[in-house]
Amino acid sequence: MTMPSRSFLAGLLTVALVAVGYLLGERAGGGPRVEKVLAMTALSDGSFAVCTAPIEGNTEGFFMLDFETGDLSGGVLSPATGKFAASYKTNVLKDLGFKAGQAKNPHFLLVAGQAELRRVGSLQLAQSVLYVTDSATGSTVAYGIPWNQQAGAAVAPFVAELLPLDVARPRGGAAKAP
Repeated sequence: MTMPSRSFLAGLLTVALVAVGYLLGERAGGGPRVEKVLAMTALSDGSFAVCTAPIEGNTEGFFMLDFETGDLSGGVLSPATGKFAASYKTNVLKDLGFKAGQAKNPHFLLVAGQAELRRVGSLQLAQSVLYVTDSATGSTVAYGIPWNQQAGAAVAPFVAELLPLDVARPRGGAAKAP
């Protein structure tokens, strides 16, 4: 009779430990259960940056930043119709401190983050904010996303401007045009 190899015994031990861990987890209630997972994505190339952001519940928005114009636009699909129920637009150049006509080949970063800012003034906001960063200076502006569930479910789409919440300037002073 031959003895099993060490690698076989190590594999058998691994399988046994995984099985015991699974059984103990099931017996103890399985530990914390994840009820909802939110995935935010962001991509960019030399001309555009895009991202997704949770708006409310299982509804998300899609946003795009055009480096050439500084236009940040986006929309939210209606779960009922599959059409855009909301659209947004603003221009980030002024908020980041660019002077008119002086933005030459700007490059930006665009990401979304979760926020508990459900209301600013009279505006109801989505559960996310958008952060736009000027790659040359590091200046970053945070935008709130106006959202009203009733308007989002309406037949006619609503149009709103993104709300600049605050600007961070890590190098101090006003942003400089590149």
